[in-house]
Amino acid sequence: MTIFNTPILSSLLKLIAWGVLLIIGWRPGPTIPKEIPKCIVVAAPHTSNWDFGLFLPLVFALNLHVRVLIKHTLFIGPVGWFLRYCGGIPIDRRSARDYVSQMAEQFEKNDIFHLVVTPEGTRSPRTRWKTGFYNMAVAAKVPIILAGIDCDKKSVGVNRIMHPSGDLEADMAEIYAFFDGVRGVRPENYASPNKPAPDAS
Repeated sequence: MTIFNTPILSSLLKLIAWGVLLIIGWRPGPTIPKEIPKCIVVAAPHTSNWDFGLFLPLVFALNLHVRVLIKHTLFIGPVGWFLRYCGGIPIDRRSARDYVSQMAEQFEKNDIFHLVVTPEGTRSPRTRWKTGFYNMAVAAKVPIILAGIDCDKKSVGVNRIMHPSGDLEADMAEIYAFFDGVRGVRPENYASPNKPAPDAS
């Protein structure tokens, strides 16, 4: 049970989310089809602190059952309970040896599991993104959802559904190409192999 599927509360937050989006002029795009209960959602470009403020109401409006990876050291006492209730999953980044298999097990034991990742890893320009999410998708045999935070269209939604081919380089090229065409809140903070930061030499 998380905040995203708690009876009454989640429905109330969904109504509030729709109201907030109407006020600020943003709209949710297509949501994840019901026939895809488990997936990894790649949310990008991650260029501003405002990204989270925009993504949270869209999460409720799109009726996502969001799970996110959070540093395990933060899960202490009541704070730990609250983080889990908000969809947090404790992860010890020092134990990389079974990092992927642990997440594959999480997918296996949950009926609905929408894991949200921001592979840029920072709000500063990063040409090469982290690829752990891709390895997780392959291990868990789940699709990858590309959700662009598009300021031009003022929309976030399920823009593309990818089924990993197992060819990391080819699939990442497709992911980069998709997000290269999405304008984030602060486009100067976005970078990819084919789109270096504006001030890059």
